[in-house]
Amino acid sequence: MIEVEIKVNLSNENPEKILESLLKMGFLKKEIKEQTDTYFNGIDRDFQITDEALRIRCSKTVGKNDEKIYVTYKGKKLDGISKTREEIEVEVFEVNSMHKIFEKLGFKPVRPIKKVREIYQKEDIEVSFDDVLDVGKYLEIEKVVSNNFERESALFELLDLLKSLNISTDKLEKRSYLELRRGNRE
Repeated sequence: MIEVEIKVNLSNENPEKILESLLKMGFLKKEIKEQTDTYFNGIDRDFQITDEALRIRCSKTVGKNDEKIYVTYKGKKLDGISKTREEIEVEVFEVNSMHKIFEKLGFKPVRPIKKVREIYQKEDIEVSFDDVLDVGKYLEIEKVVSNNFERESALFELLDLLKSLNISTDKLEKRSYLELRRGNRE
């Protein structure tokens, strides 16, 4: 699967106006999630250099007792505009054991990224308002496609949505939350 994704920093935007526009376009509130992402660095290579990611995500819906745990590998970004990557994800059922397995194999964990994600959806497009601890507030727009053939048209669809929200493509952010947090500490 390929996750076509664009992200915008909301510090100079009006989130309420963006939400109002999304609702007028037919987006519906899906849920609010609290997510904790623990990233691991490679054994034989530095994922920051190779532009890959390996993480364990603990995700739970606010107001429910439904925690889910996912292990995700993200490949290199596939274009120069967005955060589009190949993504392989599997649900696991024991977070501590998964951490121990990775650490026993030599993977090095990084301090977790914590965020609250308010998710809206229309058909196969998902829009998230993310409030990321020690990073800031961001808007993510994504669509999952099954192959490279669909990737380009999906990217144009997301960029059109961004334009409809009166957000310039100059505001696109390609760095991950992990990279952004590192930048905030420098």
